[in-house]
Amino acid sequence: MNRRNLTRITALLLTCSVAVGCGRSADSPSVSRSAGDLKPTTTAATEDADAITWAVYRDVQTIDPLYVFDYPDNTALTLLCESLLRTAPDGTIGDGLASLSRTDPKTLVLDINPKATFWDGSPVTAADVVYSLERQRDPQLGGFYAASFDRVDTITATGDQQVTLKLKQPDYWLDGELASLPGVIVEKKYAEAKGADYGTPSGGVMCTGAYKFDSWSPASGVVAVPNDAYWGGTTPRVAKITLKGVVDEAALTSSLIAGEIGGTYPPAISTLPVLEGNKAVTVTQGPGYATAALVISNIKGTLKDVKVRQALSLALDRKGIIDNVYHGAATDARWLANPGTFASARDTYQAAYDASPDLKQDLVKAKQLIKEAGATGKSITIGMSSAIPDIAYTAGAFQTAGEKIGIKVKFKSVSADAFINFFIDPKAREGVDAFPTVTYGDYADPAALSATVVLPTGAQNYSGFDDPQITRLMQDARSTEEPAARAKLVIQAQQRTMELMPWIPTAQPNAVLVTNKNLTGAISSFAYMSAPWAEHLGAR
Repeated sequence: MNRRNLTRITALLLTCSVAVGCGRSADSPSVSRSAGDLKPTTTAATEDADAITWAVYRDVQTIDPLYVFDYPDNTALTLLCESLLRTAPDGTIGDGLASLSRTDPKTLVLDINPKATFWDGSPVTAADVVYSLERQRDPQLGGFYAASFDRVDTITATGDQQVTLKLKQPDYWLDGELASLPGVIVEKKYAEAKGADYGTPSGGVMCTGAYKFDSWSPASGVVAVPNDAYWGGTTPRVAKITLKGVVDEAALTSSLIAGEIGGTYPPAISTLPVLEGNKAVTVTQGPGYATAALVISNIKGTLKDVKVRQALSLALDRKGIIDNVYHGAATDARWLANPGTFASARDTYQAAYDASPDLKQDLVKAKQLIKEAGATGKSITIGMSSAIPDIAYTAGAFQTAGEKIGIKVKFKSVSADAFINFFIDPKAREGVDAFPTVTYGDYADPAALSATVVLPTGAQNYSGFDDPQITRLMQDARSTEEPAARAKLVIQAQQRTMELMPWIPTAQPNAVLVTNKNLTGAISSFAYMSAPWAEHLGAR
């Protein structure tokens, strides 16, 4: 629920020109995938594989589950660690280190699997679970997931291998959080011994996964080796996996083709058509959780009038964004939530999504709305970075949209490194009305991302957006047990969100997996961000 988006900041310093769209023009056809074409996972490996390098867009900064919040760090943590519950490749939730039951709507019981052990052979105990969860919800530690537990009253060991959570209110979003980063379990004695070094190159981590922490240095990256005593029964097949940051896309592409890099999950990659056409690699697109959008960070200026927000949406060339930024690895946006998140009550969500209108370009209607709002000639400022091509392209698309309907769009351009400040520093947002993002929820449910955006206390509600109807629908959904009934409430919230446009969705990216042709078995859906993705990885 408290997922930080943090776009691919320094990753996308591309060698191609933003002005020409990095490969395709907006008029060129793109190869898009329907939901039926997306694969949640690849075929399990049948052979062992030698050591490989796995690329992430920048060097890993932390593997402490408290502070993991972005693609590289997630990829490292889910290679090594496991959560109480587990997200399957299709987004559904099942048993992980524990099973969950409810004795009543406000009492959750977690029964730890008696086979579960840490890498050092110690069993996973109730004390480890209580420590891990209390650590996550301790506001003094400054982690990213404390709000996930805001309906939790107490967390108590009720047996050597049982933990009971007493809630202030029923919470059916908590299952998803316990299957993601907030539910990752660490060994208490190890974490306490390492103190402030925990999750750093000098401190490492102690977890339970099929691959265990071996070493970590800025020069070599995070190195993981097989946990031959893995409690889950899977036999890791890759001799060693090194996660290393590769900033330059040209270097990444050539290294993938040459076999120097075994695989990667690129959040967006301009060379996707090149990779798809090369027999040395395999590209798999899977269901995504992420949404590309324009964050409305100031709702008191020109964008205060919903008609202006609606007009900008209507004037936007979304096809150009899908073609030039995602090269077909995205679908049109109809909601704030990505259809890849339809794991629970899938049919209910999909039917409502399919019945929702496309966000088609309509300049005539957009101009009329601007006229009705009395906004002709007014201006907005978009925060962006010309050094990050997908951000620059999207900002440019909104500038073009504004010009076509009589709105002046100015830029506040910052360096690639400074772009992150729009998300984390209120001072950086001063004078900025909006900025582009690609962000996602912690788990596969449309409510996961939306809760961070539309609720008054949402971690990504930068503008103070507050609609009582949406808040009521979301909070009622959180308290509703039956999945279809819960989905109907979230659907209403999505529909009203699209009317009020607290953010303006631009595209729904698919998850993309690129591997050497001889490797298979990795998860290819966005579930890799919250669940072990390499357990079945190996040679064909």
